[in-house]
Amino acid sequence: MYRNSAVYALIVLVVVMFTAGPALAGPKDDILAGMRAAQNGDMEKAVKLFTKAIKSKKLSKENLAIAYTNRGSANDDMGQTDLAVLDYNRALKANPGYAMAYYNRSFAYEKKRMFDLALKDIQRAMAILPGDGDFQHREAYLKHKLGLK
Repeated sequence: MYRNSAVYALIVLVVVMFTAGPALAGPKDDILAGMRAAQNGDMEKAVKLFTKAIKSKKLSKENLAIAYTNRGSANDDMGQTDLAVLDYNRALKANPGYAMAYYNRSFAYEKKRMFDLALKDIQRAMAILPGDGDFQHREAYLKHKLGLK
């Protein structure tokens, strides 16, 4: 499951369009092509395209975080949860304020049965984007899973 791929595509378009100059045409195209590949279920191609964008060294910190987060989601969808966590960590190193990296990492931690870490991540995402309904729903689900109120 490629989480919120339509949201990612919009975020990528907005961030890339407003922060990228002409020199970023290649990485922007790679990120967008990676989004299309993921939406079509071709996660291996998506990973390759996100990796190409990351390796270009031409992305802003915000776009680098997006590329890492999207690659993490694609890896997670292919059952590579440990690689996904590494990518989410890299995304957060590039942009500690990127809520979607915390959100997605919470799913990876849940898969690894690390529910406390999953809850902490969703709460971090909520601190960045308070009022997000998806984040609130996820927090309630994780609290229920942990037997918390």
